[in-house]
Amino acid sequence: MSDLKKINHRLVTCFQSSGRIGKSTVFEGILAWARFAGIPVAAVDCDAEHRTLSKRFPEAAFVDATRSKDEFLQLIMELPDTPLAVADFPAQATDFLLSAMDSLRVLDALDARETRLTVLMFAADDPTATASLAKTYRALGNRADYLLVKNPARFRSEVFDQTALAELFKRDRVPFLELPTITATTIQAIQDASAEKKKHLTYSEAEKLTSIHQMCRFEIEYFLNRIFTQCEDVARVLVPDPALIKNKVSRPAEKATRRAIDEFKPLDDL
Repeated sequence: MSDLKKINHRLVTCFQSSGRIGKSTVFEGILAWARFAGIPVAAVDCDAEHRTLSKRFPEAAFVDATRSKDEFLQLIMELPDTPLAVADFPAQATDFLLSAMDSLRVLDALDARETRLTVLMFAADDPTATASLAKTYRALGNRADYLLVKNPARFRSEVFDQTALAELFKRDRVPFLELPTITATTIQAIQDASAEKKKHLTYSEAEKLTSIHQMCRFEIEYFLNRIFTQCEDVARVLVPDPALIKNKVSRPAEKATRRAIDEFKPLDDL
């Protein structure tokens, strides 16, 4: 964790050199959770090719931060003054980002701003993605916090679990978040509704649309509930202070069900 006496801001991002791993989905989940929890949050879209984040969240700022070090410097200098900010960088930018972090002394600048960096690390099963994780971990070390993301719909995390990097994460007690899978039927329903509305719907927006089949909305609700619960569980690396959480996830039904199962004695009625 941070060596700073006080952290006033968190910057959550990902430097991984692999596309279609679920980055934008995780960022969307973190943004939705932060709003549910009552935490002021801002988003910066740095992916000039896809602009996924700014399409879903029009209020997100767009900065082509990987075009040059000048643009990257401007991004760091003009970070939103909120407790939490997320920045979505394009894939294949690991080398540029780590080089800019080093030459511009970004970690020192973040320390001076009382900002702690949290890097999403996706548990990938291909060598290129894993190599970029190792390179990031080696470059930033304990001057950043990490959140391991498992995406079973995209990668087999058990392959990653056998790597030396996974052992390092386990030793350093890096928290993890498992991205819930969502059916192709529900994804298509969201895409169809987005086309009808002529805007890219977020999961939170889609979950409220009665034009989407109820079963699909149930699945979206489950997806968001799992994301919110896990974000709350790993809040220590997502927000400067978990005390900022104003609205917490309700879990009494889950606890009651577990207690009922634990107390159930099927042989008593025989």
